[in-house]
Amino acid sequence: MAGVTAVHTWRRMSWGTGLLFMFLQCGSSFLFSSAALYNSSDPVVILEKENFYNNVLGQKYGWVIEFYNSWCGHCIEFAPTWRAFAEDIVDWGHTVKVGVIDCAEDKNIDICREYEVLAYPSMRMFGARVTKGDVGTPLAARSTPVLQNCLIDFLVKQEIANNGSKSWVNLKPSIINVSEISKTANEHHKNVAVIVEQNDSYVGRSSILDLGGFKNILIYHVEHNSLVGMVLSDDSLPAVILVDQENGKSIETKITTREQMTALIAKHFNLDRKTLHFKEALKANKTEDWSKKDEAEGGGDGKPEEISSDKLGYDDDLPDSAYVNRNPIDQIFMIDIENALSYALRHEVSSHKIITGEALEAVQNFLSVAHYLPVRPKVLKFLSDLHDYAVGHDDVIRGEDFLNKINSLQSSEMFLPEQREWVGCKGSNPKYRGYPCGLWTTFHSLTVNAVLMDGERPDFNPLMPLRAIYTYVKHFFSCSYCSEHFQEMYNEDAEQSVHNPEDGILWLWRGHNKVNKRLKGHPSEDPEHPKQPFPSQTACPECWNSSGNYNETNVLRYLKSVYSRGAISLKDTQVTDTKVRNRQSKVYEALQNDINIKETSQQGRLKINQKRMNYETSVPSNSWGFNNTDISLCVMLYGLSTIILVSVYLTFVIKKKMRRKKFFEKHQHF
Repeated sequence: MAGVTAVHTWRRMSWGTGLLFMFLQCGSSFLFSSAALYNSSDPVVILEKENFYNNVLGQKYGWVIEFYNSWCGHCIEFAPTWRAFAEDIVDWGHTVKVGVIDCAEDKNIDICREYEVLAYPSMRMFGARVTKGDVGTPLAARSTPVLQNCLIDFLVKQEIANNGSKSWVNLKPSIINVSEISKTANEHHKNVAVIVEQNDSYVGRSSILDLGGFKNILIYHVEHNSLVGMVLSDDSLPAVILVDQENGKSIETKITTREQMTALIAKHFNLDRKTLHFKEALKANKTEDWSKKDEAEGGGDGKPEEISSDKLGYDDDLPDSAYVNRNPIDQIFMIDIENALSYALRHEVSSHKIITGEALEAVQNFLSVAHYLPVRPKVLKFLSDLHDYAVGHDDVIRGEDFLNKINSLQSSEMFLPEQREWVGCKGSNPKYRGYPCGLWTTFHSLTVNAVLMDGERPDFNPLMPLRAIYTYVKHFFSCSYCSEHFQEMYNEDAEQSVHNPEDGILWLWRGHNKVNKRLKGHPSEDPEHPKQPFPSQTACPECWNSSGNYNETNVLRYLKSVYSRGAISLKDTQVTDTKVRNRQSKVYEALQNDINIKETSQQGRLKINQKRMNYETSVPSNSWGFNNTDISLCVMLYGLSTIILVSVYLTFVIKKKMRRKKFFEKHQHF
């Protein structure tokens, strides 16, 4: 595992419950914001809640904005393309600007919900004078040339619909009579150029946008069939007719690229593109708040800011884990599961403007199996009440209301923890691993513990946990490509291949390995945590046979030993450091003997097993941190002390009587 920042935990105190809320309010939002994929050195406008409306609404220029998520693998892969696209059209700022907004940041979730962003990366195009409520036009391209062409098509449509502004260059097709070109020149536009090209060519319009910052030149775009007074053959296009007061009229043909066209016109009219200041204007448009933030966080260099360790302490009823680090390679941490749950519910579900139909059923199904997850009792209680809230809505829930309900349920008796630092899922850089790793961990824990707790019940449905996972990924997992791949994988064979309780555990394991294989070498792969078959031969030698294939019987046993409730590390989730031998170690021993641990779980509505809660919260329940060994030792010492005191007392009494007897014997003759 990557190195983890040491956290000094708080000792449990009688007033610890009061501290809990203070800690819960100190969520580490930097865990995602520090992973921002763009910074002030990039040719984009960094948008966020504080500056979004002022920059985008009511402006004379249009916008093309990427709504991204800093942990999303395909956003990481796409970032260089978007950066190159923005650099390539940086001189188009007179007509359209390029922006980005990170929807993984807590403060931006309202914006992303308002603009109905449900998958990442999502690009939207906006015309001039855009108003609130206009969610823009989707831009689905993924390569720089296609992005440019789609943007040009959008700008032309906006101009035709009168949604442009006076500052925009004229991209609409014109009808030009060659003999009258010079008459169009005036005191503002002393030079005129007419670009003639086929209807499906983008060379000319790209050049018009490149040179739109020069106010002393007027450029027309003419489709081939709209030129009057001159005949140009198809193989001579694109062509440009140049008219200036000194040299009159000239024509250049067979210009095949945008770069050639732009350079030709600039050279002919002595235009120095270096004098354009769109890059400086672009940087100046960034807010002062962002520049301060950028400086504080290292300009997007991926190094998270330091955070006081006392913000990460959580006072809870659970004892410290009794686990021995049996397998440091695949140790699972409760904090990673709670982090994933927190982000899934606070961000991915709550980012939906309206949750209805299948999406609402997906929320209800996911929460209905959440009691299988190995998290703290107070988190389980929270999930139970949130489930009751969700199933109480048969029709629709607003995402904003869902988030408000999450906030209102926070109390000393139940809570959903704020985001904290990842432990097992911590990457070498904040953009690596994190939430996707935490979600896989959560899913594996769900399938394993559902079988351990209820697998032998006659009414147990082995597809129930997988269906809950599938519908969640389908409707809420916001990495669009990842979601599509998982859905394809599930629809291929899940329903047909899962018949017995343990089949679901193995199906998810196989699927995870397929994903690891597909993402090997992907830009989102952490170089310090390369994708490899799981479990590795180092972690589980017995899981591999001599032919180099998996022994699935041993794999199943291994998965149970790693993801079971008793094997989860409680690191950084509580304050006591007393290592008690509790139920966790017993579960592990039972699993080694291939004995399934079963617990009773309620059917229908999600309710926490009160007996299990009472047991877990009572070890140790006293504020002094004594365990069973300590108490036994105290009883033994108490008994020993009693014996010693009685012995001393008896010795004193006997000696006193003996002295009294000798005294009387000595003085009898008197």
